[in-house]
Formats: sequence, C-alpha cells, structure tokens
Amino acid sequence: MAGMWIFNRAREILLFPKEAWDKIRFEEIKDWKPVLIYPALLALLSAAAIFIGYFIVGVRIGAVGYFRMSAVNAFYSAVVFYFLSLLGVVVTGFIILFLASYFSAEGDFFAALKLAVYSATAPLLASAFNIVPGLKVLGILGLYGAYLLYLGVPKIMKAPHEKEQPFIFTTIIAAVIMVLLINFLVDQYIYGILYGEILTY
Repeated sequence: MAGMWIFNRAREILLFPKEAWDKIRFEEIKDWKPVLIYPALLALLSAAAIFIGYFIVGVRIGAVGYFRMSAVNAFYSAVVFYFLSLLGVVVTGFIILFLASYFSAEGDFFAALKLAVYSATAPLLASAFNIVPGLKVLGILGLYGAYLLYLGVPKIMKAPHEKEQPFIFTTIIAAVIMVLLINFLVDQYIYGILYGEILTY
C-alpha cells in the first residue's frame, strides 16, 4: 500500500505539480511518517541503480574500456549516495525554514520539510539513470525540481506579497546548490574508488 501511495504521489508531483501541491497544502495533519518514508524509498531506488550500474553494467573509462567496481565498493557507493541524498533533503528543509523566517513567510519545519521532500522527487528519481552510467548525464533532468519548488513555495509557505518572489527564488537557488553539492560529493566518492581500483587492477 505504501509503495502504491509513493508511486501515485511521485506521478502527481511530476506530471500535475499544481494539483499535487494543492493536495499537499491541505494535508494539515502532521503525519511525519509518509513525509519521511517518501524520500527514503525514492533514494533507495536510485541507490540500487548506482549499485547495479557500477557493479554489473560498468562504466567506460578511456582506453581502459568498460570497468566494473567490486561488489563491496559499489555497495559502499550506493550507501554514500543514499545517506547524502537524505541528508541533503533534511538540510534543505532547515534552509527553507531559515529563509521563511527571514522573509516573514508562514509555516513551520514540517511545512519546510514537505517542500524539500516533494520537490526532491525529480533529482532523486533522475539519479536512477546511474543504472547505465553512460546515461548519468540525463541526471540534469533533476533540475525540474527547481520548477516544482517554484510552484510549491507560495502554496505551502506563503510570504507577504512584496517578499514572495525574493523568497521563492532564494529558496530555489539554495535548493539547486544543495543538489549540485550532493551530486559533486557522490561523484567524487564514486570516481575516487573507481580510479583507485583501476590503478590496483
């Protein structure tokens, strides 16, 4: 049942974001469980893609050709991605809350976390392209999350009219920086291991 709910919520937020944010806005009961489980399972899907991509499929590296990580290192890479992704979502929630107080926007940490969690749908799912490392460039589609945030901020944490646009765009910039930082750290870890294995091969 939880899996179907997560599938439906991801489909709604990606395909019908305006309607999805309206629905999320009226979910006033502070039920933390679905808000926490949602990114945990999406990140797990992409972590599994990383494990499969770098252990089974392999990545092409210049003259070396296709190279595959050991199962242990591919697993560690997936774990690093998983926990950094979830940490990034939580930190983004705190940043949104801080910006909300600065721009006199409505809402508490629960509202900020919902914004961070559901707007992270695109970047979390885009990371699943790692299942074929050669397609990881398609992870750029994760920037669709910026548009999701653009639609969601004024509905979930409304700011005074004169501060609304600065609040929205500052929040988007902060979230995009966080996504790029997480991707950079994950890539550094994965390719550090990959080249280390090649040198000792």
